[in-house]
Amino acid sequence: MSSTGLVRCLLWDFGDTLAVWRGGTPEWLEAYSSISWREEVGPAWSLGKIETSEVVTHLAEHLSIAESEVFAHLMRADLFEFFPFTHEFFLSRQLPQSVVTVNPPLFRQMAIALGLGEVTDSIVISGEEGTIDKGVLCDAALRRMGVECTNDRVLLIDNKQSNLDSWSDRGGVGYLYTSDAAFQREVANGLDGLVS
Repeated sequence: MSSTGLVRCLLWDFGDTLAVWRGGTPEWLEAYSSISWREEVGPAWSLGKIETSEVVTHLAEHLSIAESEVFAHLMRADLFEFFPFTHEFFLSRQLPQSVVTVNPPLFRQMAIALGLGEVTDSIVISGEEGTIDKGVLCDAALRRMGVECTNDRVLLIDNKQSNLDSWSDRGGVGYLYTSDAAFQREVANGLDGLVS
């Protein structure tokens, strides 16, 4: 399954590419929506513009539970379900690789709990970088990895076309992740076959 030469480095999105979060119960989803999660708080948190403590306070008030319970819920690694084949492929570390994710700074602790650092050369998180532009985040990952190759040899695996487009604008190549089964089928002939 290794590359035939074009792809020299892998950049992985996390959410809905490597794993899915299963902590979105109706109560939690309602709490997120009560603080304008999608329009205001989520993006600001993912940019590192608001502190986790502020998000926790809002959620605790809406859910009528202690802030410590909210934080504990947010830090539950068991609420992430990895896509089986994709995860095994990721763990096999075919090439130098990094996780590049749009998430709050809090994700650093989760990444450690999930063991992501053990099989990556770097983990780049939007909340630490102050940008949700995937192209900028991918460039940051490459600098930290110390990989010496042109962007057209660096494959971003991501479930959002807009993220792939951002990386493509910087000369990178991408693969639109749709499902574990599709990835398994499409990587069977090597990583170079994933280049879109």
